[in-house]
Amino acid sequence: MNEPGAPSLVSLRQRAILLAVLCTLLWGSAIPIVKISSPLFGIETAFDRILFAGVRFTAAGLVTLLVARFLAPNGAPPSLKRAASLLGLGLVQTTAQYVCFYLGLAHALGTRSAILNTTSTFFTVFLAALFFPAERVTPKKLIGCLVGFAGIVLANLGGSVGGAFSWNGDFLILLSSFFFALGSVISKRLSREADPIRVTGAQLSLGGAVLLCIGLIGGGALRSVTLQGLLLLVYLIFLSAAAFTIWTSLLRRYDAASVSVYFFLLPVFGVALSGLLLGERIASVQTIGALLLVCAGITIVNRPTASKPRQTIN
Repeated sequence: MNEPGAPSLVSLRQRAILLAVLCTLLWGSAIPIVKISSPLFGIETAFDRILFAGVRFTAAGLVTLLVARFLAPNGAPPSLKRAASLLGLGLVQTTAQYVCFYLGLAHALGTRSAILNTTSTFFTVFLAALFFPAERVTPKKLIGCLVGFAGIVLANLGGSVGGAFSWNGDFLILLSSFFFALGSVISKRLSREADPIRVTGAQLSLGGAVLLCIGLIGGGALRSVTLQGLLLLVYLIFLSAAAFTIWTSLLRRYDAASVSVYFFLLPVFGVALSGLLLGERIASVQTIGALLLVCAGITIVNRPTASKPRQTIN
């Protein structure tokens, strides 16, 4: 069993695998839910979306902090140094990521954005190696990531994936993926010394508050409010709080590459749920083939190394 404060090099157990899949399922469900809720709130511009994201993540952070307070009512408040670190994490993983994503999405092709968004897995593998020397980049990790990435490309064949690279679109989507990966690695380090629930709540509420300010300064607005829209917003708040908390907890205990490779499932779930909820056409053969490649990539990354016995966490 690994020490709680040390970077873990263990393979994911069955429960951890289910939790990683649950995270990507929740994030994947956000894709069609955001599309459905946008007209219900009168969202039209990129800054409208940033403002909406600010409301969603600030509320998710506050809910998460309330849960943490309920579970550990006697928890000590963070020190000034740790508070500054949590603010930095919020600015990276919530503010910077979603500002780049929403602004980039306004100038990027949807199918290519789905592909570029999964590059966060590659960024996580290399950044984790920089932050945690024990999590070195291995051929197994690279091969697994490439196989999973091939699945995402297959899922998007037939869409608008060609065309020239755009700096105000594609580059911002890539930058968004980088910020998600950087935030994942930073949260892994911070959660080694603090409660992952509090880390998640602080970064979501602080980063979300900055998103709110940016949205308002940019002229964003929620031009209408309906009961259906509010119910969908409550769901988005719940999934953000749950997914980020679980993801941070998994990163705390396991090798970053073993966890982040499951992010390849997100666009697969997004496509499938968009078909169910939005009636969008799904190329079933491509989707099944993509899912098989993604699963193969996940298996390669998480396959125990033959020279070392597989460790588990009780």
